[in-house]
Amino acid sequence: MIEGLEGIRLTSAEETAEHGKFVFEPLQHGYGTTMGNALRRALLSSIPGSAPVAIKINGALHEFTSLPGIKEDLQELIFNIRNLQVSVVDGSEATLSLKRQGRSVVKAEDFEKNSLVKIFNPGLRIAELSADDSVIDLQVFLRTGVGYVSNEENHELLSGTVDTIAIDSIYSPVRTANFTVEPVRIKQKADYERLIIEIAHFPTIRARDALEEALDIVDRHARQLLACLTTQNPMESALEATTMNDNAMSKDLGTVDGVKSRWAEVLRESGVETVADYLEHRGEAIHGFGDAGRKSVDEALRDVGISVPEE
Repeated sequence: MIEGLEGIRLTSAEETAEHGKFVFEPLQHGYGTTMGNALRRALLSSIPGSAPVAIKINGALHEFTSLPGIKEDLQELIFNIRNLQVSVVDGSEATLSLKRQGRSVVKAEDFEKNSLVKIFNPGLRIAELSADDSVIDLQVFLRTGVGYVSNEENHELLSGTVDTIAIDSIYSPVRTANFTVEPVRIKQKADYERLIIEIAHFPTIRARDALEEALDIVDRHARQLLACLTTQNPMESALEATTMNDNAMSKDLGTVDGVKSRWAEVLRESGVETVADYLEHRGEAIHGFGDAGRKSVDEALRDVGISVPEE
């Protein structure tokens, strides 16, 4: 064991609704930067959150549709909706609905109540109705995910949904994450370090929870690397993995953990029912199943130990 490793402690923690600062010490020389870089990476790329993925409004078919009686054009309205700060209970999907008639400013607080959704910026301006007979009938579709997803990818996820306009989604609840490293003296030794982590985030998450999630992500990766070194024998492991894969080939895709039912159904309609079928045909064009679906199914299969070729 590295000397002093077990003595690391949290010496300071400051939190507000949208900011957190945490100080850890003492770390061995060089490990402040090592841990800081890993945690910053996880905080910025891998913390899950909820975001709008699509809208449906007054029969508009695309983002350039005019909106009579509404001051904003559709692109402005989409920009406003993308700024919604929401959380969806248990990482599920949810829909927000809003109907309003008459001259008024429509805000996020005007969405109908939904027990699955909490809105953290209810004062957000959505649109302004400019006449007494103006009407807005709006649905906003929400999902939970990580990172950034383009409107093209969301469009593929929503294939078959009528009059729905996909939008870009930014799921990450962390706005910025930075760290600094300072020298620390312990008794006669001056080569220890203090790690200071600062997180700016939306109020949809606590800074402490985001940091705990990031630490867990880094820890899981380290444990998986360790497991690779501690398996019984490389040849035996390879044979065991091959046997597991052979048994998995005949599984129905819809029964594999993590494979979304919508993708399993789309594939089934094209005659792709088992894992083996999918691996055989995944490079082919399948109606309603594009890059977003392929990425989702590939990741689900890899998560359960099934070997899927990289692109």
